[in-house]
Amino acid sequence: MQVARVKKEKCSTADCNRCIRFCPVSRKDQPVIYIGRNKKATVNEELCNGCAKCVRICPEKAIEMITISDPVEETAVATASAAPEAGAAEAAPAAAEVPKQTAPLKKKETPEEKVFRKKTEHSERVIRTLIACVLGMIAGVASYFIAGTPSPETGTQPDPFVGILILLVAVVLQRTIFILIKIDTTKLGKKDWFYQAFMTFAMWYLSWTIILSTSLLAE
Repeated sequence: MQVARVKKEKCSTADCNRCIRFCPVSRKDQPVIYIGRNKKATVNEELCNGCAKCVRICPEKAIEMITISDPVEETAVATASAAPEAGAAEAAPAAAEVPKQTAPLKKKETPEEKVFRKKTEHSERVIRTLIACVLGMIAGVASYFIAGTPSPETGTQPDPFVGILILLVAVVLQRTIFILIKIDTTKLGKKDWFYQAFMTFAMWYLSWTIILSTSLLAE
């Protein structure tokens, strides 16, 4: 339903009043447009029929048409929607009295379950440490053979940075291995990953250094 509405900031009734004088719906005892307390034209939206004549004759362009809800239609819709709700309420009067569902209480851990959980966590830590150490040793051996032939004079290899890249691959590869062997990586924090990286680095460094030293001594 469309009705007229006055833009107060644009209205100048002292110089005009055309909308009040030419409204076709207004009556002496029932004015549709009148002067409000702010000295501006005001529309009685309940009486306005939406003819938009005031919009056309307003020299200040201070009136616009807006859409509002029809109270008659709202009443009809509310009555129609209330009817099935009332029937449902009569059919099931106790529905509102249904108690709220609460979250199930957390089951208390038994001593046997606690022991089993700790053993499982310890086994996972041992497995993670073994994986870090094995990958570190493999990375150390690979670094020695890929970095090039060591120089007897300097005791270094031509491409030592290749070994660092191999170490990084070994550290990153651990997450994939954990997922494949069903270790929950979401439970691992920053300290856990730092420990994994440190163990891999330690075994990588030891393996590479031992092999490099042995080869130099053999020469």
